[in-house]
Amino acid sequence: MTIKWLTIFITNLAFLLAAAGLSYSQDQHQVADQVYQELQYLSSLIESGEEIDPAQVVALTDFVVTTPSDTSLTLKERNGMKGVLHTFEIDRSFADLLDYLYNPDMPAYITRPSSLQSHQWITPEIDKELRRLIDAAEETGTTISLRGQESETITPDTNTGSYYSYSQDRLVSLLPGSSAPIMISVTLQDQISDIGRRGCIVGEDGNWDYLYSEKTGLNKMGLGWVDSYMYEAYSVIIYIPDPVTKTIKLGIFKWLNAGWQKINMVKSYHILGGIKRFAADLKGLLESPDLPEVAEIVDKHLELKEKDAEELRHLVTPYLDLISSTEDAGTCPSSFISSVASGEYLEQMSSEEMIRILLLEYIKTQIGDRSSETAGVGPSRHDRG
Repeated sequence: MTIKWLTIFITNLAFLLAAAGLSYSQDQHQVADQVYQELQYLSSLIESGEEIDPAQVVALTDFVVTTPSDTSLTLKERNGMKGVLHTFEIDRSFADLLDYLYNPDMPAYITRPSSLQSHQWITPEIDKELRRLIDAAEETGTTISLRGQESETITPDTNTGSYYSYSQDRLVSLLPGSSAPIMISVTLQDQISDIGRRGCIVGEDGNWDYLYSEKTGLNKMGLGWVDSYMYEAYSVIIYIPDPVTKTIKLGIFKWLNAGWQKINMVKSYHILGGIKRFAADLKGLLESPDLPEVAEIVDKHLELKEKDAEELRHLVTPYLDLISSTEDAGTCPSSFISSVASGEYLEQMSSEEMIRILLLEYIKTQIGDRSSETAGVGPSRHDRG
């Protein structure tokens, strides 16, 4: 029986993975051996506690600078993990990017709404280091580093509907550049995640509308019994500002091992899909002329945090009403939607989850491509004319 279910699992999941394939270069030889050596050097710093030596990452940063934007490449495997590189540009000042990404008073999911459900720094007194990092955005000759451990819960995966919680180590360094600082962010998840739980995406993923449950398994026909995990992940993001054009070049290197029974079911194109999901949010938000300033978002967040659970339920009810009546349920099974319609889902929601929804609804209204009435579920303002 076990062999039978394993065969069904692999057959079904392989079909799902193949259907989600993305087009990108398969030529691993475009990445020089020295670049891989410097990526390995960065991972060693997580354990050693040493700071980044700028001389040890020259080939890596030069590679990102010279690689055209919107390039995607497969990487050599690392510890059995598939890997991908993707580059893109953001038309925003470096100082603004730092403030939006690392301001300790603003939830991290604001700039990663399609990727991140919740985030918390575990390391005590990290706020002071984050503020120091932000303040150094325009200091070209300064080297600043911070390191700590963080816990994250991601949004439902676009392929399986599962979501995961895990902890990871992060190292962030500002290094001297020729005309502006260069930032390197290194993360390593080397401890197994919590078991995958079932969630779903309501409508289009870019609407940032998700539902969650405590049920374990994959949210796919015949795969609900699967106990899946994220076993290991390693990523490096290089941020290279151009002070003349006011743009920032990003190069993201990511490896991932996730699956069932210690079988890595992740393919390179899944990783690329996740990176592009992150990139689309970050680029779209930071380039929007209507994105509220950090101070405004912080004030709105504080306002919502002051409300009790009953007030939050009242405020989030219109949003859930729209979710329950939508004609585009996306990947959501009918049981999720009926739970929302009955009011059961609302009663189980934490204050943090309700605040997340309301804060993102505020962002949706402000950036102009959605209205408060549709809450990102119905047609956009542009679609309605």
